Amino acid sequence: MIERREFGYFTFGQKIMVRHISLKNPSELFNLIRKVTPLHIYHSAAYYQYPQAPMEEKVWLGAELIFDIDADHLNLPCKEGHDFSVCEDCRSLLPSGSERCSNCGGARVRRVEWVCENCIEAAKKEVYKLLDFLEGDFGIPPSKISVNFSGNRGFHVAVNDEKLLMLDQTSRKEITDHILGSGLDPSLHGIPVDRKRYALTFSYADASWRGRLARTAFELIKDLQKPSVSERLIKLIGKREYNKLLGLKESLLTSWLESPKWEALKPDVLKALVALAIEEARSMIDTIVTTDIHRLLRLANTLNGKTGFLAKKLDADNLEQFNPFVDAVVMPEDPSKVHVVYMPKINIRGEWYGPYRNTLARVPTFLAVLLLCKGIATLA
Repeated sequence: MIERREFGYFTFGQKIMVRHISLKNPSELFNLIRKVTPLHIYHSAAYYQYPQAPMEEKVWLGAELIFDIDADHLNLPCKEGHDFSVCEDCRSLLPSGSERCSNCGGARVRRVEWVCENCIEAAKKEVYKLLDFLEGDFGIPPSKISVNFSGNRGFHVAVNDEKLLMLDQTSRKEITDHILGSGLDPSLHGIPVDRKRYALTFSYADASWRGRLARTAFELIKDLQKPSVSERLIKLIGKREYNKLLGLKESLLTSWLESPKWEALKPDVLKALVALAIEEARSMIDTIVTTDIHRLLRLANTLNGKTGFLAKKLDADNLEQFNPFVDAVVMPEDPSKVHVVYMPKINIRGEWYGPYRNTLARVPTFLAVLLLCKGIATLA
């Protein structure tokens, strides 16, 4: 149904999208790409009666259910080590988040969001959790779900199912709330904090959030001494209660081995553990993207103008093996000379490069393109 999609693109040096484009077939799409050589190209998740018309005249016919997962939204500790800013006037290296240049005082500061293997692996984890929700909780067949690498720091997941096309924004918001665990009441899943009501049996194989919370809570108990767990628990229950819980760790693991034993936990500890389990088990999707029934998505298997990487269409079964620093690198290896303001160390196509700072470097074209797209290098 390409003829029902809206297309749009940015050209090099242009800050306003050219959009409301209607194409009849793939040949017209290929001709458009050849003609304009876009920096970015997008298509609508929605289908329209008149894709070329202004928004109020398009006549909406439904839209795919779409999800965006971006490592930049995951609050990863690696960001502090590799994100930075660059002054576009004097080309000085600045700390991430700088609003003005400390060297020349200029306000034209570019924030550079770098990406590393840890960013990609964390984003993959969120995709797996999302797929579990879509297939397990909502019963969506895998054949109706597509997964694409964004070409930068994350992944796009789209559901093309006729049963879901006509969902309005409110319905899509309910789906995101379920996936994010927003307003989740543990008692509705059989996990009340009132000990008097423990009459239910629990299994790690239970469906939806009931089983998900049980499995995640068990993993959290196993990981009690990890800083990522201990620091959050201490904030919720205090150092004293945390130490008591830590002292019970081995006995809890034994009693929880076959099935969760919520009654073994004090009410306050139970509340805290469930709160952390919700944080761990949810998939960190972007609600705004999913609820926008007119959203434009990057066209799969085209270049992302922020990196020069391929926004590659993936097989979900091969997601674990996917390495964007190899599989999405499609530019040639021919050497290019660039003057680099700053580049963290990076492994791309199996070779390490950098770090570079205020230096002339001879690098493969695929790396030169990445640096140019990021605005941290100029051709020498």
